[in-house]
Amino acid sequence: MDDLSGNKKKKKGEVSIVGAAAVVLAVCICFILDVKIGIGAIIGAAVGFFCWRQLGDGSTQEKTGEKKAAFLDTEVLRENFSIPKNMPIPYAVLDMRGHILMYNEPFAQAFPEMEQADAVVDHLKKAGTGKTQLVEVNGRYYEAVLNQCDVVAENGALGMVLNMTMLDVTAEKEMEKKLEHSEIVIGMLFLDNYEEVVDSLPEDRQPLLSAVVDRKLTQFATDANGVMRKLEKDRYIFLLSKGDLEALKEKKFDIMHTIREMSVGDHMPMTMSMGVGIGGGSLEEAMQSAKAALDLALGRGGDQVLIKDGEKYLFYGAKAGEVGRNNRIRSRVKADALWELMGASSSILVMGHRNADLDSLGSCMGICAIARAMDKKCRIVMSEVGVGVKHLYANMAENGHYETAIIKEAEALKMMDDKTLVIVVDTHRSSIVESPSVLEAAKKIVLFDHHRKSPDAIDHAVLTYHEAYASSTAELITEMIQHIGKKVKLKSIEADALLAGITVDTKNFAVKTGAITFEAAAFLRRNGADSIRVRMLFQNDIESYKAKAAAVKDAELFRDCMAISVCPSNVEDSMLVAAQTADDLMNVTGIKASFVCTKVGELVYVSARSFGDINVQRIMEKLGGGGHFTVSGAQLKDCTTEEAKDQIRKAIEEYLEEETV
Repeated sequence: MDDLSGNKKKKKGEVSIVGAAAVVLAVCICFILDVKIGIGAIIGAAVGFFCWRQLGDGSTQEKTGEKKAAFLDTEVLRENFSIPKNMPIPYAVLDMRGHILMYNEPFAQAFPEMEQADAVVDHLKKAGTGKTQLVEVNGRYYEAVLNQCDVVAENGALGMVLNMTMLDVTAEKEMEKKLEHSEIVIGMLFLDNYEEVVDSLPEDRQPLLSAVVDRKLTQFATDANGVMRKLEKDRYIFLLSKGDLEALKEKKFDIMHTIREMSVGDHMPMTMSMGVGIGGGSLEEAMQSAKAALDLALGRGGDQVLIKDGEKYLFYGAKAGEVGRNNRIRSRVKADALWELMGASSSILVMGHRNADLDSLGSCMGICAIARAMDKKCRIVMSEVGVGVKHLYANMAENGHYETAIIKEAEALKMMDDKTLVIVVDTHRSSIVESPSVLEAAKKIVLFDHHRKSPDAIDHAVLTYHEAYASSTAELITEMIQHIGKKVKLKSIEADALLAGITVDTKNFAVKTGAITFEAAAFLRRNGADSIRVRMLFQNDIESYKAKAAAVKDAELFRDCMAISVCPSNVEDSMLVAAQTADDLMNVTGIKASFVCTKVGELVYVSARSFGDINVQRIMEKLGGGGHFTVSGAQLKDCTTEEAKDQIRKAIEEYLEEETV
């Protein structure tokens, strides 16, 4: 390469000498002929020499420009760039468009088929140069990155390329996965109705029950590579690894079915609940998560497993209804605590959920009756009167005591101070209370509810009476009044409202009724409630009745046992009509669950009903709603009723898939 350049320079120099000699000879001849001609020849020679130099420089620049353009060509780029052969990590050079120009042997080993690299390159280009990304290639993990660099040729020409480096981190990722799978998680297990089952057995059979349960649970823990220890007669603690927990999730925690089907003589089936906590490496956090999960499982009626991983909850089971506990001691203690809290307050505000129903408003009126017995000012916070309570509200307006009992949010906020007691009834979810602002401003909160517990529950109440077994919140409030005793004198309108709340949530005492439900109804009847007046609170106009009939007529079957329909929204109380339609559809032979939706404003309201074979609460939770095992609902945004029906079908399919073990 160097010899060839020297010959070219030598030849070029020889040509220059010959040319200069010829010019000198021509000038001399011109001077011999004439002095003026000689001077002109000298000037011409000087101009010619200058132009020749300029032409020579231009030619050089043109050739250099060609080389610059040629350097950007792939072949020339490969000639001017090389990859060190001893580089141990996968490395490749790409043009600015992302096309691979060259690569080393480790890169070829990582991508046996070079087309596989295109997807990785596209991913890195989207992330941006200099941004390290974790990628998976043929079962191995790499930290890959694209960087931009300049390449300079010998002649000074400049080009830009991309270089791609990949660092194999498979071993580190496998170690992280192994450590994550070996992380200890904690389960808190509770036998929901152990005492009731034991009481139903003869004394000589009771030890056998305990032994059988212990054996089943110990075998369950052994099969899961975990450890089970008994804390009390009906409580256990369960330790296992996070990896083994995945196997239990795949089996849908079939231990619940094992316990339910267990037979020790002729007795009622036993159910269990379990809360599993994943604490992110801390046993203390895992224990707290397990306790919170178990509390939520019991609040939802038991017979289920809840896994709490950070703020995320996973639900399994819930195939049985709520377990009722006739615990009069507990309700009496709650009544005494409520009396003390109301007595120490400066004022009392009570509110239910938005779009109040008879159970919500009736419970509020029951609290007002208790407050009146201790000469305390009590106001009901309600911004809008729901269609389901319009008849009761009209009766309240005619009653002298309740003429000014209902106030709006702004007025409630003005009258609040540090000693104001806020009582929330018929909901435990902060997102659907009548006034979130009042709830946020409250220093002391009391909570009464009967709905199955949701993850977004109000968790800072000073007193909580949350019983999923109860038929209604009106039943719980009636219990409070009974335990407080003769101090509370119910007005007939208050007794009617409480009885109406129980009636509407039990569907005329057809579902979720127990001994306490009928005792509460009898107490209210003795204190002035009238069944005829209560029935009049449920009356609909002729247009609403026609709308319900149309919704029943247009109902369609899904999966041969579920009815889905749409209630016309051109009636005043379409939400109430939708709920009544869902109830009526359950009277059709073969129907196991019904779903009726109606559009009100920007929302589509869904009412769901079942007899227990289908857990409609879990289906509605998939749509952002909730409720009970047999009575539930949801509110859907930004969709039509047809789109809502599609979402209901999808939620049903997901539920049925989860139920298939």
